[in-house]
Amino acid sequence: MTAVAIDNAVVVFGHNRAVDGVSLAIAGNRCFGLVGESGSGKTTLMRAILGLQRLTSGSISFFGAPPETGSGGIRRRSRIVQAIFQDPAASLSPRRSIGKLMDEVGEVMGEAREETRGRMRELFQRIGLNAATADKYPYQLSGGQARRVAVARALLMRPKVLIADEPTAGLDVSVQGDLLNLLQELRRDRDLTLVVVSHNLAVVRLIADDAAVMYKGKLIEQGPAASLFNTPQADYTRKLLSSWPKLHVA
Repeated sequence: MTAVAIDNAVVVFGHNRAVDGVSLAIAGNRCFGLVGESGSGKTTLMRAILGLQRLTSGSISFFGAPPETGSGGIRRRSRIVQAIFQDPAASLSPRRSIGKLMDEVGEVMGEAREETRGRMRELFQRIGLNAATADKYPYQLSGGQARRVAVARALLMRPKVLIADEPTAGLDVSVQGDLLNLLQELRRDRDLTLVVVSHNLAVVRLIADDAAVMYKGKLIEQGPAASLFNTPQADYTRKLLSSWPKLHVA
């Protein structure tokens, strides 16, 4: 089953083709890694999947159906796909406690506050957050805690697809491992499709079942992650791998 199908997607900013004819099929209930240097177009493509960036041409569909348009369509898309952004604390309102920010999710879903709070408490316990976290404000959280709060907030929407943008950026090595393990466990437990967007080849190699490499808006190579990293076919992929000291091409 294909969770996300991208067909000849193009995004143009002025004279710059940030995404240039990208086609991808992201399989359901697997982890997909999207790799690229800064400026490769991977973040723009991620925003297009989320509905935050309009395509100039091409299409994106979820589980065989195109997303609905209009304000109602945006809300329904948010129940299909959610994201953990690179700087989760910055994406949370500094004026509201974590609990109040979670309440906003319940309002979007049209459920009672106590139901939302009950699901929040279950998620906090599952992902290793103290119940008292609900009373804190974003600035009071560590980097690892902020990432976990972002995971909880995204999962409150009960999405089928979860996109993690540079999920380990700025975290200590031990915290990185814990977070990656958590994302994999949640993917399996909740039948999620996990999309990891990163320039960090080691992270993608560790976590992804399938992967794709982007460069200057174009899709350079895609396939099973093991094959892509061990026997890359494209010159650019080989160059990218050779520049990363922790990875070695067989």
